[in-house]
Amino acid sequence: MKRLLLPIFLSSAFCFAYLPGESDFASLDGGHGIFGNPAAIPAFDSWGAMTDYQFDDGISTFRIGGNLDHLAAGFSYSRDGKGFDESRWSLSHGSEWLARCLFLGTRVEALRSADFNGTEWLFSAGAIVRPLNVVSIGYSGRNLLQGGPKRQKMIHDLGATVRVGNLLSVSYDVENFKRHRMLFELELYGIRAGFKLPIYDDSREYSLTLSTTVGGYNTAAITFFDDYLVKRGAWGFHAAKNPRATTSAQVYRVPLDKEVGEVENDVVFFGTRTMGIHTVRNHFEHLLHDPGAGLVILDFSGYRGGIAISMEIKRYVEKLLARGSKVIAYVDDLRPSVMVAAVSCSRIVVEPSAHFSWRGLGGSSLYYKGLFDKLGVKVEFLRHGAYKSAVEPYTADSMSAEARANREELYKDYWEALVSTVSERFSRRGKSVDDAKRTIDSLAGVPLLTAKGAVQNGFADTLLYLDQVPSYALKTFFDVDAPMARYKTWKPSDKKLFLENWGWRRHIALLNIDGTIDNRMEKSVLDALRAVPSSRASALVLRVSSPGGSALASDKIWAAIRFVREQGIPVVASIGNMGASGGYYIACGAEKIIAESYSIVGSIGIYGGKVDASGLLDKLGLKAETVKTHQYSDAESFNRPWTDEEKAALQEYMDDFYDRFVGVVSEATGKPKAEIDSLYGGGRVFMGWKAKEYGLVHGLGGIDAAIAEAKRLADISEGTDIEIDFINTEKSRILPATGVSAWLDFVDGIGRTQFWAIEPQRFEFE
Repeated sequence: MKRLLLPIFLSSAFCFAYLPGESDFASLDGGHGIFGNPAAIPAFDSWGAMTDYQFDDGISTFRIGGNLDHLAAGFSYSRDGKGFDESRWSLSHGSEWLARCLFLGTRVEALRSADFNGTEWLFSAGAIVRPLNVVSIGYSGRNLLQGGPKRQKMIHDLGATVRVGNLLSVSYDVENFKRHRMLFELELYGIRAGFKLPIYDDSREYSLTLSTTVGGYNTAAITFFDDYLVKRGAWGFHAAKNPRATTSAQVYRVPLDKEVGEVENDVVFFGTRTMGIHTVRNHFEHLLHDPGAGLVILDFSGYRGGIAISMEIKRYVEKLLARGSKVIAYVDDLRPSVMVAAVSCSRIVVEPSAHFSWRGLGGSSLYYKGLFDKLGVKVEFLRHGAYKSAVEPYTADSMSAEARANREELYKDYWEALVSTVSERFSRRGKSVDDAKRTIDSLAGVPLLTAKGAVQNGFADTLLYLDQVPSYALKTFFDVDAPMARYKTWKPSDKKLFLENWGWRRHIALLNIDGTIDNRMEKSVLDALRAVPSSRASALVLRVSSPGGSALASDKIWAAIRFVREQGIPVVASIGNMGASGGYYIACGAEKIIAESYSIVGSIGIYGGKVDASGLLDKLGLKAETVKTHQYSDAESFNRPWTDEEKAALQEYMDDFYDRFVGVVSEATGKPKAEIDSLYGGGRVFMGWKAKEYGLVHGLGGIDAAIAEAKRLADISEGTDIEIDFINTEKSRILPATGVSAWLDFVDGIGRTQFWAIEPQRFEFE
């Protein structure tokens, strides 16, 4: 246990605790910008609140205020009980410029005092410049403009701070070029001490402030004055979490018990049913910065996430291990996606009655043509691409040879990637890669496996219930007998980290294309893309997890992405579970395409058509009468089939779009159109690692790899901090009766000819 506590104790010794209320130094942001230099509002980098009380020389002063990212409001009241009585209300605004190198702020104050009647209105302004990540220079001009019954003294503050890490800083400040003072801050064992002393005068305004963080979101401080008495207390709150606030060892349990997708979806009246990948990644960032996260239990009970999401979790587990943490995976259903997420964990613990699903890969397609024939409904679909199999369930009785061959190849490639990933666990335990693969393959031939079988065959380490895991972990890793050990549940959070970093920051926008591409998605995505050139983003990461959809909408989004690039903003596409058909079309608008090894990529093709319900109308005794001005005016009607001329025209449109699709891919990959068409087109679908071999994507990896590539293309140096601006990733709110909505959309569109660049999501391998 001591081996666990010591590194955590030493790490927590350097967790910062700003000095709340230390606002009379123009180069510091200790007062959140509520008081002192208004430019400190955005420099503080978190919304929050602050209050303090001081009693010195017979004067009581109370202050309270709150701040958002760019706005702050404050109130202060002072009195001495002998006639001095003063109150101030203030409203401040701040802004950041030049990648957080420059901060500007203004403040309006209303002053009321027993010394005069009425209200004195005051205007102040300030600036903070941070040319280096260890230097802060500030100016604050108070009472620059005034209006009211009694003029106030104009005050100019100029100061500078030099900081060495989070351990030591020295500040110098001068007021009206007469009053000089210095502040020395030292961080040690979770306590920040600030010693303030006057220079060039005999005012003896010495003070010592001690502050510490409380619970990650609060900071408390007390101040000793020159008579060695505590005469001031302060409290500050910040919404961003202090990433290093833990001061004792914890066994953290992280529940991943929801469906984890690209974005979160709220169901009206039922709350959040899913967890967005950005929330999960942010939570792992919190764990990585928390020195108390020495022992982490990832609880996969009820986990529902695709392989791409599991790969993101796997990478963060490896980061936790690299910084010295121990990570245990607890599972109640051991299947491929869970195994991929858990494979890098220090130990895998299985619930005794858990399922162990390891039967290989398979999938089936349902064909409707026989039913439609009985109903008298004919689905008239045409396509360009023999492998574009999405139309087959409606136009054929069985799977075509091309579709079967592509499906078999896809399953084989998927299994190969899965075996390669899972074999990492066996290799770390001394088994050769070939032996590991033989073991994994042999188990796929067993129809049913138990949790005990998972342990016996090396997929897991032991069988336990969740409450038994903490004591097992302490005994396994630290040889500590602690039968009563318990875990602390730490639910994933989307709160930002509160990092006291003065370095420059650049912004990268991240836009999600999640799900089927329809008219509603087209509008929201286009609006988001058009806003990117005028934003502060230096690059755009396009996160695609889509089977495609409307061919027209896909083409419009592709064109909007190209427009963003023409404005000098590099674009990188990151493909999640699937970037197929229209989803791949959109990804080809980026300069670089990064996919997961398990991503489904390709499906270069198009199909289109309509429903001919004339046979069904006859069976029902319904008759449609048509009035038209020209021969083909009713071509899109569902009460008659197409003529040969109409079919030829439809095929010509699809051939033209297919040629555009191949051209888009050719431009994105640098491969000749003829090669794209003959080897990779026609609706063929590939796994991400195969797509990389064929040159259809430029690299393999997740969101972090895409962000790194975007930094490179935007000429952002390795040491520059990045802030991600999420656009079009807000939680979508849907009604519970989504099926009704889907049928209404179908009925609404049944009378129109539809063109799709879509690959149906039939590749659910578990």
